[in-house]
Amino acid sequence: MVKGSDFACEDAYYFLIPSESNPPFWVTHAGISYCDDTYRMQREYSTKTVIEYVYSGTGTLRVEQNEYHPSEGDIYILTEKSRHAYYPDKHDPWTKIYINLRGTAVASIVQAFGLHKKVVYKNCQELKFIFEEIFEVVKKDIPVEQVMEQCGMLVMKLLIRLCQHESREQDVPDEVQIVKRFIDNNYRKNLTMDEIAASVYRSNDYVKKQFKQFYGVTPYAYYLDVKITHAKYLLQRTNLPIKQIADRLGYRSDRYFSKRFREITGVTATEFRKNEKKENL
Repeated sequence: MVKGSDFACEDAYYFLIPSESNPPFWVTHAGISYCDDTYRMQREYSTKTVIEYVYSGTGTLRVEQNEYHPSEGDIYILTEKSRHAYYPDKHDPWTKIYINLRGTAVASIVQAFGLHKKVVYKNCQELKFIFEEIFEVVKKDIPVEQVMEQCGMLVMKLLIRLCQHESREQDVPDEVQIVKRFIDNNYRKNLTMDEIAASVYRSNDYVKKQFKQFYGVTPYAYYLDVKITHAKYLLQRTNLPIKQIADRLGYRSDRYFSKRFREITGVTATEFRKNEKKENL
């Protein structure tokens, strides 16, 4: 394993494929990209399969003749042999977590799951933790064979869950999907249930009932969960002051943010950050 990156804005890990073998599955590269104006990727004939999750921001992705704009919560898959290029929006650049794969079986596995038919998969926030599990594995000081074995199981888990996500999304009524997207795109604001229901011009009770039927929680509970999930990410992955994190997430003060954080998680934001740092020592 080699730590490093072609970009100064990446926390990345590389694994060289053994020259004497042609493995069915291999992680060549995994990491987190904190994109800036220098970040641009272009492949005329990709030798790998790339799977990326967008933590935040937006950007442009071109695959063959098609253009996409993956944003927060989206996953995109760039298959082997494709021609593609991607770069962040200069005003709202991406932060992404990714895994690059090679091997004789990788393309066949992606195709078997039917995931070669689309490029961008929207609103996949519930799958973020699998990418983070993969990233924790590649950082481990263990034999590379164990890294590949553990990552292989996690990638299969990711592909299965992504298929399930797609199947669920196809069954969810358009109105409910609009409500979810509204929350996902506006969680930084101080939303009320009235504003959430107004996104589809329906009553609060109707939206609550419909949303809970398909997602198992009320839209406001989902909204709070999204805010806290992003708060945890900022506490874990950045050194931003808690006041600045509160501002970013639309809380009226850092004291109110800490109070809400403790009500939901059982610990204060400061305690959560300290505990995470201890675990990563």
